[in-house]
Amino acid sequence: MVMINRAFIKLALFCALSVCMITARRLEPVVYDIEQTEFAQQLQHAIKMRDDLSATTNKQQPPQASTPCSSPSSRWLKSIIADVSEEDLTTFFDNHLHVLPFVYKLHVAPRQYDQEYFGLDGEYTQEITSVHNQAQEFWSDSMGVQQDEIYLLSAHGSDLADRHDKLVPTLELLFRNTYDSDYTVYDHAADIQELITRLPGGYNFPLLTFNAFATDEMDDEEDDSSIIIGDGYFQFQQALGMDSEGPEYAHAHEFSHHLQFLLGVSDTQSGIAQVAKKSELLADAFSAYFLAHDQGGNMVSDEISNVHSVAFSLGDCVKSSAGHHGTPIQRRCATVWGAELADDREDMDKIDLFEFQNRFDTWFETVDDLSDSCQHLHSAAASRSYRILSFQVMTLLIGGFSVLL
Repeated sequence: MVMINRAFIKLALFCALSVCMITARRLEPVVYDIEQTEFAQQLQHAIKMRDDLSATTNKQQPPQASTPCSSPSSRWLKSIIADVSEEDLTTFFDNHLHVLPFVYKLHVAPRQYDQEYFGLDGEYTQEITSVHNQAQEFWSDSMGVQQDEIYLLSAHGSDLADRHDKLVPTLELLFRNTYDSDYTVYDHAADIQELITRLPGGYNFPLLTFNAFATDEMDDEEDDSSIIIGDGYFQFQQALGMDSEGPEYAHAHEFSHHLQFLLGVSDTQSGIAQVAKKSELLADAFSAYFLAHDQGGNMVSDEISNVHSVAFSLGDCVKSSAGHHGTPIQRRCATVWGAELADDREDMDKIDLFEFQNRFDTWFETVDDLSDSCQHLHSAAASRSYRILSFQVMTLLIGGFSVLL
């Protein structure tokens, strides 16, 4: 879940270095200004898994060393693609089917905000709408500036079933001048729809809409600020049994990116490799602060515990990537930190956004030194040493009393 602060689309199309192929026809896509969204890392994992599956069919691979970092989202993606043929999976990603529903909703579909629904059957619509209203009211006093309207949008794979009015205009926008009389946009659309029918779940295949992000209108006054969430995200949360607080967390996280737009958040101190991670962890902290605050989401401890688990499930383990959004432990710890700040009785009133950011910056300085319990390792070690020393002192005292007795 990442910020998109351009008027036109910035999705992880991977078009800059790739060409699209379907039925042996080469299509050169329009190259857009690319910015990684929340699940770009996980989608790249899926592509790598696809390649690994191909490699293991040809030769025996040595056992992989275990790693302390394990991503629930990556494991789920692996299970999702397990029943898809290598050829279909290659075609799926080469033609960027995972962004088509988002392109359609953002740049093709007419604006009908009152008709938006969330979840395959609209089962999360009321929950998303409610938390949206709560967030706008909660943060309005803390931002210090007038905030523009933020609209709610949803992405559905089922939109691609409408060839003439939805899929074709979307493909024309993406691929523009690459069609000719030998291979038309309608030919391309037919091939894509045929592929989708072979996927598990067809138009409800989760990878078609496994994403969520915030868009800003700052570069084009005609584009609206929005939060867009795909059905695939809700399916992911359902699969992990986290759909009780998962939808509220998703919205609160994306709303938090709009707070970052207002703050003008940029990271020049931590280095390029830390930019995406810091942005995502700050959004995690903002969202947990809002959800835990008694003037915000007012969640009880069990609900906040579920929020921590949801954040953990979205972490990735590719620490060397510039698009790394934080490990599962770091994502969870950011929500723990934010929720604890909301529970701090010395800060009964809502914290100013800039003050919140300053406190987060201090916490983030040692984010790579966190234990599983969200303590900084050196602090945890010092605490253990203190407990050991205290135990030794008590032993000596008790021993002394025994002698006296």
